[in-house]
Amino acid sequence: MTTIGINTLVYMNELKNGTVQSELLPIIAQHGITLAEVRREFIRDDAELDAIARVAANEGLDLFYSVPESLTIDGKEHPQFLEFLQEAQRMGVKNVKFNQGDIKDVDAQVIARIDAAASEYGVTLTIENDQTPENGTLECTRASLEHIHDVHGCIGYTFDLGNWFWRNENPDDAFEQLHDRITVFHLKNVNGAKTREELSTTMLEDGVIDWQPMLTQLSEDIPVFLEFPIAAQDVAAQIAVVKSVVEA
Repeated sequence: MTTIGINTLVYMNELKNGTVQSELLPIIAQHGITLAEVRREFIRDDAELDAIARVAANEGLDLFYSVPESLTIDGKEHPQFLEFLQEAQRMGVKNVKFNQGDIKDVDAQVIARIDAAASEYGVTLTIENDQTPENGTLECTRASLEHIHDVHGCIGYTFDLGNWFWRNENPDDAFEQLHDRITVFHLKNVNGAKTREELSTTMLEDGVIDWQPMLTQLSEDIPVFLEFPIAAQDVAAQIAVVKSVVEA
């Protein structure tokens, strides 16, 4: 059965009001969720890493880690790459997500080193299509994933459904072309506005993306994360919407 996860971005209102992510994990678990993705940009201090690890273990949560940094820069690993993996290991994280960076152009040896480090620290890695021209177009994402495949790399792919709109890309075309490379799915819907200033996420049933058929085409081992701000009182209903599709 498909695992539904919660990215802590769902609780953006709480994060803005000062709630730390370790305090959000029990709230996530109360929804019957067993998979949560924490975000590096909201970790306040070093002690929070241990708090997240402790609470996740107590709540029976598996953790993913979102790092808003490029995996490779100027043809080699991010200068803090090992630091990010050390943080992940301290929290007991299973997967770490990065921006693509210039991975489509790096030597095979660089990708081999990245894979070896991930194995040493006991995590898997993914790259994501984000909302930037450097890391978010279909062309660069396809090139990155093809290069990883050609050099027999192990780096997976987090498909962010809504982000395509911020790059004026068609999410259906992207899904069709990248479907075989997806290892994690970030689910959001959008209002379809034509300008970046007016573009925003919506509740899943209110947006313009026909996302349900995509979920039915994913294998059950690909986790599906809610990853957009939701009012706390509406989270359960959005989880139910996803369950109605993946458990049908």
